[in-house]
Amino acid sequence: MELLRTSMWRDMAKLFESYDALLCPTCSITAPPLNECDDDYVATLPDGSFAGLDMTCLFNLLPQPPALSLPAGRASNGLPVGLQIVGRRFADEQVLSLGAAMESSLSPP
Repeated sequence: MELLRTSMWRDMAKLFESYDALLCPTCSITAPPLNECDDDYVATLPDGSFAGLDMTCLFNLLPQPPALSLPAGRASNGLPVGLQIVGRRFADEQVLSLGAAMESSLSPP
């Protein structure tokens, strides 16, 4: 497992040679309404991934990149969505600064 994580981190580090941070959705689907079942949120898809958590799994496996999630508005169905900011190793302050700037420019959900 550690060999795989190291290999994955090296690939991620190459990405950060060209980019200061990654901006991506926190989850790939919106949360279900209160009156609906949330089975889809934790469902395993045919390719083996989880429907709702696949956007954070990679960064949870890699301990080096700091990540931050913040509200980013609403989806077409009216439910809130989140934005995930992932930074270079030891760039926690940069990720927090970018998060603060984005939070002040995004309308509250």
